[in-house]
Formats: sequence, structure tokens, C-alpha cells
Amino acid sequence: MGLFTKKYTDTEILQAILEGKDEKVLGSLYKEALPMVITYVTKNQGSVDEAKDIFQDAVIRFYKSVKSGAFQEKCSINTFIFGISRNLWINYTKQKSRMVSDDTIKFEQDSANLEEDLVSEEKVNIVNKLLDLLGEQCQKLLRYTVYDGLSMREIVTLMGFSSEDVAKTNNYRCKQKMLKLVKERPEVMLLFER
Repeated sequence: MGLFTKKYTDTEILQAILEGKDEKVLGSLYKEALPMVITYVTKNQGSVDEAKDIFQDAVIRFYKSVKSGAFQEKCSINTFIFGISRNLWINYTKQKSRMVSDDTIKFEQDSANLEEDLVSEEKVNIVNKLLDLLGEQCQKLLRYTVYDGLSMREIVTLMGFSSEDVAKTNNYRCKQKMLKLVKERPEVMLLFER
């Protein structure tokens, strides 16, 4: 249990990987970044085991990126790994279900451009807390439209709305509720202005 109690800085992690002393620092990534990935995958219709597999692949990609000299420190390591995991999960679900259209997801292979697609751990946690306050229907609806990029036609089928207009109206109401929650919390507004 005590193996991964030390929290390493990003610089220490990168240095240890480059020097071949990476076992403990990679273990710390599991403690820091894995919970974010599990939360994301399980809230997007995946299992904990699937999240762990995705995370493992992301860590391997990160490790190879550092070893090859391709990793650029434009964001935190945890954010970078979360972004890779998120893209891997989207790709996996796309292949599995074929429900997400090609033009709604842009996969960034170049790590220099990856930062734009990443959401910090802090923001992910806050968004998830706000979604929890919205209720189950709004959570699903916003996840389908924002995260999964599904069309209203697909949402009608998934959620059982009577028409696309009803789905659009509900989507609008849910977005308004979310905006109200954000406006009521100045600390959230400040975080997203960074």
C-alpha cells in the first residue's frame, strides 16, 4: 500500500522515465490519473475494467512519447494521459457501436495539438459535480450532445423522446439549467476563464 504514497512532480516523472528509473513514478500515475479515467469511462457507459485497459494503453503511449522525445510539456502529465484515454475510449466506443459519426470527433495524433482537446482534472471534477445536480435525464442528454456528439435523431431513439423537436427543447432546457448552476458559482466561472 505504501509504495505509491509519494507524489512526484511532472519534472521528476519525466526525468525518472528518461533515466530508466520509472517504476515508482509510473505507479504514482496510477494513483493520480487512473481515478479520472475510471470516472470518465464509467460515466460514458464503460466498465472499470475497460477504464483500466484504456488507461494502461494511454500510459504506454505517454511512456513511448517521453522516451522518443516527442512529449512536449504544454500541459500536465495527468491531463495529457486523461486526454489520450478519452480519445482511446471514444475510438473504442465508435468501433464498438458505430453510433458516433466520423465528423463529430477529431482525433489529435500530434501531442503538440493535444493540449487544445484536453480538460484539466479540476474542470472534469467540477463538470461532473454540476452534472450530478442536473438530474439523470439532463445528464444523459448533455453527455449525448456534448461529449458523444450524437444527433437529435439518435437521441430521440436512445432516450425515447416523441420527436427531434422535443429532444431539442429538452436539450435547450438542460443547457440553461447548467448555465444557471455555473453562474451561481463564481469559483467555477473563474476556473473556466483560465
